[in-house]
Amino acid sequence: MPLLRFELRKLLLNKKTLILLLCLFVLYSVIGLTSTMFLIGGNDSYRAYEELAADWEGTFDSEKAAQAEKIYQEVSARYGTDARMIARSVKDQPEIILAVNYHAYAGRVKEYWNGTPPESAGEPYGIALLQKKVPELERQGKQDTSDYRELSDSLQRLKELGEPKFANTLLWENLFNNWGEHMMQFLLFVPLTFVIAPVFAVERSSGMDNLILSSRNGRRKIVTAKLLSVITASTIVVLLYLIATFLFGFLPHGSFHGWDAAIQSIPTYAQSMFQFKVWQLAAVGAAWLIFTGAVYSLIICFISSRMKSQIGTAGISLAILFVNVGLAAMGDTVTQRLGALVDLGLANVTMMKEVFGGSKVFSMFGMNVSYPVMAIFVLTAISAVVAFGTYLGQKSRAVA
Repeated sequence: MPLLRFELRKLLLNKKTLILLLCLFVLYSVIGLTSTMFLIGGNDSYRAYEELAADWEGTFDSEKAAQAEKIYQEVSARYGTDARMIARSVKDQPEIILAVNYHAYAGRVKEYWNGTPPESAGEPYGIALLQKKVPELERQGKQDTSDYRELSDSLQRLKELGEPKFANTLLWENLFNNWGEHMMQFLLFVPLTFVIAPVFAVERSSGMDNLILSSRNGRRKIVTAKLLSVITASTIVVLLYLIATFLFGFLPHGSFHGWDAAIQSIPTYAQSMFQFKVWQLAAVGAAWLIFTGAVYSLIICFISSRMKSQIGTAGISLAILFVNVGLAAMGDTVTQRLGALVDLGLANVTMMKEVFGGSKVFSMFGMNVSYPVMAIFVLTAISAVVAFGTYLGQKSRAVA
């Protein structure tokens, strides 16, 4: 489609954007490389860790847990209890890293059986806790409530998943941190905002959009080409991030160990209710970033179609992206009242750890809907609305 190629050239194949994309690829490569090297140190350290971890993998071992607990207490007395601080301090000591990781794993096993602490702000989790709560609701005659269905479903899924196993997923954990934390939004979604912002704003600021939309190609074809170019450009930028962080996260050590482990072996996903293997989560996470990046880009496109300034477009788009970060910072009282508004805000829904890392469900027409399904429904609806709004908004811009 000539119009699509033309719009893509304007959006991506210009000198400024190409330089930006090159700089981003270098940045993403450095992020992937340094985050892995910072995690474990040199290649010799990782190889030693890999060999040591091979003897510790599998089901929970109380003797290994006691050994790990002893080492952890010694290390935490020296460096503090913050896991990341310990990791920074002992990155060239694989035997200590292994003990600290196994200590954390032992805690996850304990939570699986006994449940999360009463003060936990998250969803109820743990065999014993759920076995206590489900009968309580039954005694109260609440078997037809969404709370009962959610808790009983969670209990059933936990039993099916079984007790977590220990696995060497160190490099995958690092990859998922790069793909699923707030830092990803600053590294990926903020630059994406500035790539997409000019799509309508440049022509609108000069008044050229009136003539372009009235050309022989027609408003509908031109707007369609712009929307498709936005989705294509978004996909390219996201793929740039995914490929660079993946390749340079694994290349230094040349190992994909742990690719077939259950995702519950990764701390961030320990309470996930999804029966994914690590490689499946990587594929789903990549697809999720591409999908949410496309939805966010369509939102930027709509804003750009209403603005004459690229900076104004970028500013409003970033405010929409991060507004629920501010809401969440107001504390549990606010987040509990707003509930789904915070959960389904772009700052949360674009992070794979939020969507796939827990057991959150939503009640919809009397049914419990999982977080990913609800997010897909909401984001698809938003995409349809902003796309229609973009078409509608350009109707008045065309010269009769």
